[in-house]
Amino acid sequence: MPAASGASSTSMNTSNSFSSSWLGSSPSRQSPVRQSPQRNGLRSSRGSLILDTYESPSRKLQLEFNNILSHSDREFHKKLDQDAAERARLHNEQLARAAQEHQRVLEEATREMERIKLEEENQRLRRAVAQETEIQRLKEQKMKEEADARQRQLEAKLREEEVSREAAERQRRIQEAAEKARAQKEQEEAARRKRDEDERRAREAAAAPPPPVQKPQPTQAVQPPAAPPVVASAAPAAPPPSSTPSADILEVHKKYLALHGSMKQFRKQFTAAHKDKQDPLKPIVGDLRRNMNKRLGQITVDFQDSKKAIASIRAECFDTAINAGGPMIDIRPFLITHQITNDADAQYPQLLLYAWIWFEKYLITQWYNEASKEDGRIITQLSLIAASLYLDPKYMLKGTIPMTDTLIAKLHRICPMMFGIRGNATTDRAGLGLDKIHPNESDMNRYSQLMTGVGAGYAALTHRKFAGKPPAIPISEYWRAVALIANTPAEALYPGHFLCLQGLLRDNAKKFLATYGVAAKAVLRRATFDLPNRVPEPRAGVQEERSGLHAAANLVRVLPDVWQKKENISIK
Repeated sequence: MPAASGASSTSMNTSNSFSSSWLGSSPSRQSPVRQSPQRNGLRSSRGSLILDTYESPSRKLQLEFNNILSHSDREFHKKLDQDAAERARLHNEQLARAAQEHQRVLEEATREMERIKLEEENQRLRRAVAQETEIQRLKEQKMKEEADARQRQLEAKLREEEVSREAAERQRRIQEAAEKARAQKEQEEAARRKRDEDERRAREAAAAPPPPVQKPQPTQAVQPPAAPPVVASAAPAAPPPSSTPSADILEVHKKYLALHGSMKQFRKQFTAAHKDKQDPLKPIVGDLRRNMNKRLGQITVDFQDSKKAIASIRAECFDTAINAGGPMIDIRPFLITHQITNDADAQYPQLLLYAWIWFEKYLITQWYNEASKEDGRIITQLSLIAASLYLDPKYMLKGTIPMTDTLIAKLHRICPMMFGIRGNATTDRAGLGLDKIHPNESDMNRYSQLMTGVGAGYAALTHRKFAGKPPAIPISEYWRAVALIANTPAEALYPGHFLCLQGLLRDNAKKFLATYGVAAKAVLRRATFDLPNRVPEPRAGVQEERSGLHAAANLVRVLPDVWQKKENISIK
């Protein structure tokens, strides 16, 4: 080994150095071992030294000491060689352990690399599977959307056909009603001419002298002049047949009154059924009424405020009514204009119907509250909200039939003259919606404001249109309401006709003219010129049963001047 070689070399150098040093010393200190045989003169046959008998003892001691030093030097270098060998062994063991550790780390690194590669491969496979799944989902979604689009197109086409049929049917009914009104007017005119002719003949008979030859009989002398006064006095108490509405109008009116009674009964029963504290719908029912009343009271002329109010009413009231679940009801008793034959198609959420009934109640209340203002923009905003809710497919029956019949039923009960209902304001107060109105000043003022608000709200609702949707209530119904009031006979008029007519016309003449043109102008002339001029003068000495009729007629009479001044509209 190299270490041992080095150690031996060191030992030799040490020995040589020691010998050289010793040989250069004095003769007495030189070892006899280092002397050549020639100098000592003595050597055995084995080459060993033969000590001189005369050699000194110090010489011996020095030789012994030299041997001791040589032995110690050898032992020392031997120990150095052993230590070097041990260190070499330990170093080799450490190198071996380091090699093993390196091999272990390399194996672990290799395994980790393989694990990472495997994980990456698994992730790649998962991503590929997820991508394939997403592609498949998108394809299915696209197919579903295309199918839904085709279904919606088909439903829209069916709705358009249904609307067209309804419009044609409604136009036919309007034409029939116009023809009946025309015939009724002709009958009234003929009856009036007949009465005038009878009165003229009676006056001539009374003024003519009796026959000179034959003494007139008492019965013959008094009977001709007595007949006209009887007819004249009977006319105010018993209106002629022309003052009563047609059978069709009365039949439709009775249906809506029956619907109003069903709504009132349903509202009471539903409230009683969910007033128990343990009922899960009780807090929803209470919050629905409160939120609806609050939100409708927050409507202003600001479009953004109205937009927020619409969103709140949808979320807090109507969407809640749909999402809350609850029992269903057969909606057919609450429909007049649509017929449902299938029982499954007639199912409608009770809570949603309850929401509609309260919405209409609060809507009419807000119409009443805003009627006293000169500006009708808030009433227009309220009707805009109502139209948007009625036309929302989520709240329709099967997404196609709006719940406007319930609102029309309430209007038939409150304002029947808007639908052609006539009668005597003294003897038929319930039939004219006057049964809860007392003749005191407070109630009459409230009634006047209510009629104006209902007329304005109904007009705004019929004039409200949305792109791609039929109106909630067609504008032809607005024409019908104005024409029915304008064609009311003079003897059947009372203040409610003119108050409602003022609400219908005041803020909507421009839209009405834009829709129907010259025909609308003729209707407006009849409503604002002819009708007020037909109001009969109060009879002297007789209390006027239709109090305030002339004052109400003046409200309509001044409308053409208002339109001329504010909107530069002339109907003359």
